Amino acid sequence: MWGTFRVWDARLTSVFILFLIYLGALHFKKLPVELAPISIRAGPIDIPIIKSPVNWWNTSHQPGSISRSGTSIHVPMPIPILSNFANFPFSTRILFVLETRLHIPSFPESPLTEEIEAREGIPLKT
Repeated sequence: MWGTFRVWDARLTSVFILFLIYLGALHFKKLPVELAPISIRAGPIDIPIIKSPVNWWNTSHQPGSISRSGTSIHVPMPIPILSNFANFPFSTRILFVLETRLHIPSFPESPLTEEIEAREGIPLKT
């Protein structure tokens, strides 16, 4: 509902509950009792509840744009959406590999250091 100062929307409330669950997990890590793993395992239960309120209740969010029965968005839009969805894991892996390669040279006693230097011709020791 546009123009509404504050609406306790189901999606916003469930995201806030997930935030509180993980904030509690960080707090529980400091306690001697092992409550953090329980809280961390309870978090993913809230994820379907975050996704589904737009289809369950008539709230301030629009209904789902892409569903099994079709799309409610303009015809060219699913192509970039699905492209981004497919490229995200690939980009994440690339960034992970690059970040890992930045930290490997910080261990000069690593047996891989000489192999990387020989393969790439770049001295890694500083």
